[in-house]
Amino acid sequence: MKQIVSLLRATPVVPLAMALLSILITPRSTQAGGFQISEHSARAMAMANAVVSTNGCDVSTIFYNPAGLPFLRDGLSVMVGVTGLLPQATFTGPTNSNRFTTTSMDMWAFPLPHLYAAYKVPQSGLAFGVGVFVPFGAGTSWNENWTGRNLALRTYLQTITINPTVAYGFLDNRISIAAGVTYSLGSAELRQRIPNFGTEPFLNLKGSGTNISWNAGITVEPVTGLKIGVAYRNNINMKYDGQATFTLDAAGTQPLPAGLNNLFADGAGGTALNLPFDLRTGISYRFSDKFLMEVGFDYVGWSSYDTLRIRFDKLPGAPSRSGEVINPRNYFNSPTFRLGAEYSATETLKVRAGAFFDAVPVAAQYTQPILPDADRIGLTAGVGFALSENFTADVSYMFVYGLQHEVKGSTFGFDGIYNSWANALALSLSYRF
Repeated sequence: MKQIVSLLRATPVVPLAMALLSILITPRSTQAGGFQISEHSARAMAMANAVVSTNGCDVSTIFYNPAGLPFLRDGLSVMVGVTGLLPQATFTGPTNSNRFTTTSMDMWAFPLPHLYAAYKVPQSGLAFGVGVFVPFGAGTSWNENWTGRNLALRTYLQTITINPTVAYGFLDNRISIAAGVTYSLGSAELRQRIPNFGTEPFLNLKGSGTNISWNAGITVEPVTGLKIGVAYRNNINMKYDGQATFTLDAAGTQPLPAGLNNLFADGAGGTALNLPFDLRTGISYRFSDKFLMEVGFDYVGWSSYDTLRIRFDKLPGAPSRSGEVINPRNYFNSPTFRLGAEYSATETLKVRAGAFFDAVPVAAQYTQPILPDADRIGLTAGVGFALSENFTADVSYMFVYGLQHEVKGSTFGFDGIYNSWANALALSLSYRF
């Protein structure tokens, strides 16, 4: 904190620019490494998302591996659902100033919808479909007077992706391939307080952007019952246009008084975020007609997030000119290990469970309260009900525990101890016409 105050006294643009970089480029989710979200189907979440080679069982395969589409039943299949995420965290510190106050993050639930539709051409290996989901997103909310209020109060990030795809299976579906196009819409928001000005005015930042990218997948069944799946989603190079406003209150209704409004002027800006590639692999085996299991390994290219730049049309502290701030982030590629299983208890009931370990993709000194990150262990469970021959309902639960994460030598001058966890519930309804 002392470092931030010193920077603000010397050149106010630095901490404010870092703040905008934080919201538009640094958010991290409590559900997956970095700020990636993988929970886009109740069946998949119940199996810890270890469904890269097995998810041809339902139409959400469009997200996890579109090469599963040829395994759907002939005709039209649709799915609609929602995943409710409830991330929570505490911070103890700052320890570098000999303060050991523990603060809890405000409760804030996030509903994430998913929608899929696919058509399998009868008596052929051709299938195509479209999915709508939220692959990146996060949010936190802290009390406006807590000790880290100059770093984070409210953070929100959401990226909605529309993903049309086509797939083809040949050799009696022993091999299937798929490719798709993704169109993504991103939005982000940050609120924090500016230090060392007595009244500590609020900084409110918002940004939005769009991008077009692609994805592909393949599934191979070398022997009956054994499947290997690989799915790849390319980087989403999102360009954001943003707006910065300064007020005396969190609601944004009270303007700054004379003097401060000459130092901090509302204005536009922009930045770019190269969201990482996502490589998913899975090997599954069907032990019997009732039981199957998949072992999965994901690899996410977070190294694309190494150096960040932000442009201000009106520099905070010097609004008569524009400028750019450069911020090194030094993220690195990280793996996730998954295990999922499904058991058909009856003709109408399926029971599922899974577990995963998700490695943190950033060094401790870059962790901050905007969205705390840590190595994570996840446990999942769920059931699927065949309500009729064509109508299925899936429900699932996930608990994620973030291993205690201690920050020393923080780049932001804010050492401390983070503890984080999350709960999630998902519901998906599927219908086959």
